[in-house]
Amino acid sequence: MKFFLQAFVTGALWSAVALQTAQFVGKGTYMSQNVREWSKSYILDHENLLFAKYGGECTRSWIDDEDLKEELLVHLQSLGKYISATAVIDYLAQPDVQQHFKLTKTISLATAQRWMENCGF
Repeated sequence: MKFFLQAFVTGALWSAVALQTAQFVGKGTYMSQNVREWSKSYILDHENLLFAKYGGECTRSWIDDEDLKEELLVHLQSLGKYISATAVIDYLAQPDVQQHFKLTKTISLATAQRWMENCGF
């Protein structure tokens, strides 16, 4: 998306730059459409950034969000001495938590276990 927007502001055509961007990463017209949609969303709301869903240096975990991590720790501490990874899953599944942190789904049990380890449990 960054490459696409940088190329677009130089005066190139929106759709042509999107196709060039998609081809640059080895994709076709479907990716070109996605790049345009993602960029429009970002232009309308600068908080609307994409993160890679899979491994790599571009990946950002939700647990890296300091506010989320802090609220999760407070919640886990409020549950008492004996907690489990399902408490993390249940917390993230709450509609108010999902809305506050702009989450669309909860996490898997394995991820919850890694998060607990990351938080010192």
